[in-house]
Amino acid sequence: MVGRLGAVVGILLCLGMQAVNSDFFPPRISISQYGVGPRGWIFTCWAVGLAVAAKALQVGSGARRYGVSRWITVGGLGLVVMAVVRTDADGLQQSLHAKVHMGASFVALAVLPIGMALAMNQARARWRRTGWVLVVLIAGSLIMVLASAAGMSTLGLDGPDSWALWQALAVSMDMVFVGAFAISTFPGQQAGPPSSDGDTATLGKR
Repeated sequence: MVGRLGAVVGILLCLGMQAVNSDFFPPRISISQYGVGPRGWIFTCWAVGLAVAAKALQVGSGARRYGVSRWITVGGLGLVVMAVVRTDADGLQQSLHAKVHMGASFVALAVLPIGMALAMNQARARWRRTGWVLVVLIAGSLIMVLASAAGMSTLGLDGPDSWALWQALAVSMDMVFVGAFAISTFPGQQAGPPSSDGDTATLGKR
């Protein structure tokens, strides 16, 4: 219950950050820059809340295999560090604290989705597929973020605008991910146990 409620609150806070900054798609600034200034508390609450929601969903779902707890814990710690250690106001990531923030954000965006996908492996087939498709899409967005950080222009945008766009896409898919993870934890969405004769076909039940 805590995890599902946290997922809803996290999605609303993410939308709220964009609303109070009047910054929708395509974004003018990176998500990290929402944490700078008098409204930065919204960013902090969002990042920490997302970490708590993901961990609560994992614990509540009973997912333990494949080291899922470690993946979600490490990804959640990345979110917490990202929430507390802010980026530079100009978004150029020049200071030490901005570099720490950037590193933590990559840990969060790369590791947490893998943890959620592993946790969703015990759900019905459609949720398992959804999880791994989102992992691939988020990984692609993060590759484009790195390319933008190296100064590459994408989709006709300069480096900073390209960075902001791909980071926003990765974060948006993360929010879709946590929503899907929350839905997949409902009892009716869990894969059935193997039958008594050892037939595991019910694990792939749609």
